[in-house]
Amino acid sequence: MKPVTPVYAYVQVASPWLDEHLRVFIRHHAPDAIFVEEIDEIPSSCMSFPGPVVFQFCNGQLLTKNFALLNRTRGLINAYPNSDALARKDHLGAVVDYWTAKRPESILGDHIPQTVRLTLDYSEYVDEALMAADDLTLLSSLEKNDEMAPKEREWWILKPALVDCGAGIRIFSTVEELAGHLELAEYEDDENEESYGEESESQSEPAELEKNGHEISLSIPGLDSLDGLVLTTKPSALNNLSKIRAKKPEYVFREGGRIPSAQMRSFVAQRYIVSIPPIEGRKWHVRAYVLAIGRLQVHVFDEMLALLAGEDYQPPWEYPNLKSSLTNTALQDEEDVERRQSMRAFSDLPENLLPNRQWKKSVFDQICQISGELFRAAAHTMADKFVTLDRCFELFAVDFLVDTDGTAWLLEVNETPAFYTQGVSGPMALRLMESVICVAMEHIGLAHVGEARNAVIRKRMVEVLDETAGLGRSNITEILEEGC
Repeated sequence: MKPVTPVYAYVQVASPWLDEHLRVFIRHHAPDAIFVEEIDEIPSSCMSFPGPVVFQFCNGQLLTKNFALLNRTRGLINAYPNSDALARKDHLGAVVDYWTAKRPESILGDHIPQTVRLTLDYSEYVDEALMAADDLTLLSSLEKNDEMAPKEREWWILKPALVDCGAGIRIFSTVEELAGHLELAEYEDDENEESYGEESESQSEPAELEKNGHEISLSIPGLDSLDGLVLTTKPSALNNLSKIRAKKPEYVFREGGRIPSAQMRSFVAQRYIVSIPPIEGRKWHVRAYVLAIGRLQVHVFDEMLALLAGEDYQPPWEYPNLKSSLTNTALQDEEDVERRQSMRAFSDLPENLLPNRQWKKSVFDQICQISGELFRAAAHTMADKFVTLDRCFELFAVDFLVDTDGTAWLLEVNETPAFYTQGVSGPMALRLMESVICVAMEHIGLAHVGEARNAVIRKRMVEVLDETAGLGRSNITEILEEGC
């Protein structure tokens, strides 16, 4: 009788309330799975290839240590070694530029707002930074805007390349406005370099900003990325270890909303989409969940969220505060999110919001096409910053804005999305995770997708890309822990 390969599972995700649900979903496919609280609990006698099947669903703080386990076992872990090509806004802009330069017919060219990558230091040098950008479109636009009334201008939105949760985002239409958003040189930190990155009392709470009498709370990003993961193809590389995905630092925004350019220098400026169909007077965006697995299959979950801004929408020339312009729920109190239903099922949005009564199907179809093309582009143009391995999978939250013409515009890609229990978000997260586990178990040969229940669960994931045969064979042979 053929011996049964043991299955070990380690589950400790960024949203702890999901842990027990994930264990139930895993048991459905692997009833005899052994769940461990620590990776070290797996017997050392099993830790030799081919070894057991080890399925890991970890939070960002644990991925570094647990990644190296893939060298000695079969299984999956819930992150790629590096996905900066998607998650970093400046790299994402570069991926689109590289891809569409040779493929002008690509859907990415018409569904991503024009993006200009910027390196900004001091407010005094904004002109030089605009001239040094690889695209002079932004400089030309801002110069033309000087001669126009605010309502007639082309507006732009400034985003730090490395910061999440809506922090540091500003809207501008002239060079002077852009300069006004940057921290002046007098605020530069002159302390010893050894103290850089240490947490101070001022970093323990988000900065409270005020504009036109409105109080704004900018959340500081709290999600950890892979820390200290190193890839190597031969032993000689051990002498030159470096971090592939470093932990994102926390940034403190000065009083008045000035951006501390002493800490951040990589930005993108995107055309601000003004014409949007508000819901109950509020701006909103669509959050789609995209699963990438192996090298490289991409799926889009067939349910999506609509995330609404905290206050009624005002066009940028009326100088609204950020809570009316930004739809990120991190800028809202949890009580307000629930009270004002800032998270809603996309399928429940009004049918008559746009003239085309089939607009929701059209938006979903666009999102599927954009997502497949985007991940394909990242894998081919920035293989060093989107490292896809057969033993990895990763779930992304991809945000889109829908304009009054029904066009879906890609805004950003988020790693390790957070999930909430309130409203429609909690039940949707459970259905999503059940389908993620089904696809993951199928990838390692443990799912029974022919069963009626599994077929329904699996069908929620719409495959939009299978680039496995289109990518060159990976030459990565070993993954090392930090400090090795």
